[in-house]
Amino acid sequence: MVSRSTSGLTSAKSADGRRQRTQITRSNIVTACIALQNEGFARPSAQQIADRAGVSIRTLFLHFPEKGQLTQAVLDELMPPESIEPAPAKSVLQGAVDVRVAQFIDMRAQALERMTPHRRASNAMIETSPLLQKHRLRVRKAFRDVVGQWFATELEQVSAEARQKWLVALATLLDWEMWQSLRTYPNRSIPEAKDCLTLLLKAALRQMEAERS
Repeated sequence: MVSRSTSGLTSAKSADGRRQRTQITRSNIVTACIALQNEGFARPSAQQIADRAGVSIRTLFLHFPEKGQLTQAVLDELMPPESIEPAPAKSVLQGAVDVRVAQFIDMRAQALERMTPHRRASNAMIETSPLLQKHRLRVRKAFRDVVGQWFATELEQVSAEARQKWLVALATLLDWEMWQSLRTYPNRSIPEAKDCLTLLLKAALRQMEAERS
């Protein structure tokens, strides 16, 4: 005879298993939609999404009975609190600019590679999504603040008006769109793209220095 406590434990485990399977299926559907958008299908059909996720149309609509629900789930996935490169340690700030450039480019390249699938998908939706537009503005503002910390020594040598201009210019130079341009058409390896980005960043910093001379 199965005790009530054992029966209850079995039921709880069964419920946990169902919830986990539900979460996995929902995640697979959202991931499939994003993957199709990355491949150029800005508005993939329900059948395309179901096929990519490995589920039936019935299962897809069971999890997302309304089209807007899947769109919102995709938006939620594309708008996580993005990891921003940390501010440099004091020892790095006191070092030569070439050292800071090298360390920053290493970290930035890794972050840009990680965000590529989501950025491609969000770019396909951003023109019609105020939520994505606001999120992009918040992320760019946070990134400008980080750039300002890494290159505070150089930025503090120019006027307040010029400082803001250069901060926007540097952050734009180091944004995903520039990285994507360097990585594709023609295709370049990550080290090649990093070398190009390093040259561009150093050239910008030299021009900033020349303007304050």
